[in-house]
Amino acid sequence: MKVILQNHTQSQSITEVLRMFFLKIKNSEEQTIYIEDSSGQNLVLYSSLSTRVSKEQMRDTADQTRILVSSRIAETDLKIETEVIPSAIRRELKRQTYYLLSKLTGIDYPWGSLSGIRPTQIVYRSFLENKQDRLLTKQDLIEKWYVSEDKVEIALKTAIREMKILDKMVPDLPLLYIGIPFCTTRCAYCSFITQDAVNLKSELSLYVKALLREIREIAKYFRRIDKLFQAIYVGGGTPTALSEKDFAALMHAIKAEVPCAKNCEITVEAGRPDSITETKLSAIKIFPNARICINPQTMFDQTLNRIGRGHNVEQVYQAYELARNHNFRSINMDLILGLPGEYGADFLSSLDKILKLNPESITIHTMALKRSAFLEQFSPDHYLKLRFPDPELGSAFLQAITSLQNHDYEPYYLYRQKNVRGGLENIGFAKKDHACIYNVGMMSDRISVIGLGSGSTTKIVEGDRVERLYNPKNLLNYIERIDELIERKKDFL
Repeated sequence: MKVILQNHTQSQSITEVLRMFFLKIKNSEEQTIYIEDSSGQNLVLYSSLSTRVSKEQMRDTADQTRILVSSRIAETDLKIETEVIPSAIRRELKRQTYYLLSKLTGIDYPWGSLSGIRPTQIVYRSFLENKQDRLLTKQDLIEKWYVSEDKVEIALKTAIREMKILDKMVPDLPLLYIGIPFCTTRCAYCSFITQDAVNLKSELSLYVKALLREIREIAKYFRRIDKLFQAIYVGGGTPTALSEKDFAALMHAIKAEVPCAKNCEITVEAGRPDSITETKLSAIKIFPNARICINPQTMFDQTLNRIGRGHNVEQVYQAYELARNHNFRSINMDLILGLPGEYGADFLSSLDKILKLNPESITIHTMALKRSAFLEQFSPDHYLKLRFPDPELGSAFLQAITSLQNHDYEPYYLYRQKNVRGGLENIGFAKKDHACIYNVGMMSDRISVIGLGSGSTTKIVEGDRVERLYNPKNLLNYIERIDELIERKKDFL
């Protein structure tokens, strides 16, 4: 099969949708995308604009020129066309491509044509365009974007909650991310830049030394321009994979150096239960109201062993009790749906065990199929097929959402990843007054985020314009270039 682009070159946007239906995109030229299709059908999909539109026009939301977007599969009766303004062209091309391929293959994804990371942005835009009428919004999402009824319900509820949180945040006050790219072991499903702390003991202190320098210098810059941070997130990796000495030094540096707004939220990914100690919890407690994350991912020992997690279920209970004994009153716990060897019933059993612990927030992730993960290397063809719709996992997710809401947890942020199992999503749930504002602000593209540490991203938001600056992922590169990176970041800011 091939896709021929007429009067446009939006191959990247269309390829995002093609990957939902086909395992391999052979190659792309400027006007043609070639697909490896095992069906043997030599079909041609034509994707057309009535006239060429410049990139500048497509960025200009004020341009109300009407452009006819049309798509068809040759030698079939499958076709669709709609008039849109230039800024809506990319989304319309993806929508039409999804519609044709869904009809052709019989494959329906729960999120329909919403293939992007932040579907709630489109959901909330529809809500406003439909004058905040929930029924009209749901109808629009189902009939125009092909979103399933179940996902429309949770998406609209989450989108409204996200906007309420965003409206309470201060747009001009940035968020701060501090990255610790180490874990005690690397999980089989992970492709992040996280490195095995056990084998990098000599580099850990060198990394912390460089990171503390970046914290001090960037904090000094923000004090000089009299700008405060409204939320701080210490993530990774697993920050508590550091030694007790280095971890304490990190906490004290944040406390002493970073200029914080009143009631600044701070979240620390304690993460792996086996990396949590009394000393590290005491170090975090210099921030009395700190949120922490204790992430079991599953409550089955056999799965933990299978994915190389490096801890057992009993250690989850021990870490949680230790945190409560240290008077932590805002604990998040993560679970992953679709782990290797687990079915929906296993995931729901893990959720029941977490609900009995009664943490203040619970985040449900669906396993993303990463190309450089150990699991992908073991069985790449079978692995990639797992991204196709999976009714059994979808049903388990729906049951989980119902159970969480019955236990007074409400969804407050939602995002999707590429090649996620079953075409599903990740959702954060929290009890009243326990939503993580960093998560909402970071995903919104409405608030600037300053990223410190190896592999972190700094994102500056000015109106509709977003600019990014990346720290190098390579650990030694980051350490050796730290002074240069600090100056580059100051110039960027």
